[in-house]
Amino acid sequence: MRNLLSGDRSRAIAAAILIITSSLATHAQTASSKATAAISTAVGCTVSSQTTIGDVLPQSCHDIFSGAAVDVTPDNFARIMKSTVKLSNSQSLFVTPSLVTGLYTSTKTKSSAGGGASTSVAQGGVYLRAVLYDSNENVIVAEPIKRCDNSILGCYADSNGAKGVVLDSRVQSLTQDISACIVNVTVGGVPGTGTCTFDLTTQLVLQTTSAHSFGFIFPNVGQGVYRLEIQAAVNSSASTTGGTAIGSAAYGLGSVTAESVRLVHDFTF
Repeated sequence: MRNLLSGDRSRAIAAAILIITSSLATHAQTASSKATAAISTAVGCTVSSQTTIGDVLPQSCHDIFSGAAVDVTPDNFARIMKSTVKLSNSQSLFVTPSLVTGLYTSTKTKSSAGGGASTSVAQGGVYLRAVLYDSNENVIVAEPIKRCDNSILGCYADSNGAKGVVLDSRVQSLTQDISACIVNVTVGGVPGTGTCTFDLTTQLVLQTTSAHSFGFIFPNVGQGVYRLEIQAAVNSSASTTGGTAIGSAAYGLGSVTAESVRLVHDFTF
């Protein structure tokens, strides 16, 4: 009897282990079918520069940031990460990319007495979006990008309709003005002459590197196999009326996770 009980217990334990193992395997398969991930080590950047005082300007953004350039879409967004996702009916997709970004701005002004104000402006920005492509290459843009316009803080929308979320943006403006210098000289009670000549040069440099993350939502996508792409864009500008301006923006290391979920029935924003 003890041997039988011992044997029953062994079989019961073995069965329990088998059930647990089977349950874990099923859970792993379910999780893998509901989630995906990707990484990016590509580096993209842009630089704009202008000078009126003879400074040596960088010829490309790689003078400031190093890395390999990547191909861009017709509206100048680069495909930095992509993965395939399979969705069933009534499923939505939560996408969370993270990206390291960098901004570099340098402004210098040079003014002479009585010469008026000098201004230098440098700007750089990094933008991100998540896009789904179906089997026919039809595009589905994630929320909240669909609702983006330039009146919303954190939205990027250009004149051609390209939209994205602002990950990093900076506008650096430096202005200086020197009033005219008037010198009164009296020698022995007789008015004389004098001179006043000087220059004032001021420079402001800012460089920032940071990591950012943003959550994108594709509600009620519909059944099918889709290609998920994370796309980034950079822009810059520089202008000066008496000095030097350099603006640059870059993106680098990145990762993305995507998970399919079922939202409440008839979900809408």
